[in-house]
Amino acid sequence: MSNLSNDIEFELPADVEEALERQDAALQLLERLRAEEPLAKPRSAIGGGRRDFRRWPTPPGVTLEAHNGKRWSPLSCLDMGVGGVRLEKLPTWVQGPVPARLKAPGITGILVLADIMWKDREGRAGLRFEFHDEEERELWSGALIDALLARHALA
Repeated sequence: MSNLSNDIEFELPADVEEALERQDAALQLLERLRAEEPLAKPRSAIGGGRRDFRRWPTPPGVTLEAHNGKRWSPLSCLDMGVGGVRLEKLPTWVQGPVPARLKAPGITGILVLADIMWKDREGRAGLRFEFHDEEERELWSGALIDALLARHALA
């Protein structure tokens, strides 16, 4: 019978350690921003899970901003969905997960963690949104769909 020790140590590769540190820093900043900017919940939203992966041209009044640690910067969206967005150009300072603020008519802003899912040679990128809880995801879903319906009602 052999004795296995629970004191096994291993080293993470430098790039993995750096990515984990960036994620920790982004999560800490996101929590601080959530404390400074509480979400006003005007109504309960109804949504469905199948919409998470669809994207539509970004409707008027819907915006995405990312926080660089000092201030909010608007991001130019090609199209947007409940679970993420396709950006026209990923800012060079975005190297990993960043706090982001989603705005739409009828809501003050929902703070999420935006993580890079892919990027191409032309600078376009896809970001995935990580919500604080299901209630915020549903609120965003309802606001985005309301904005999409309003755009089509005007057409």
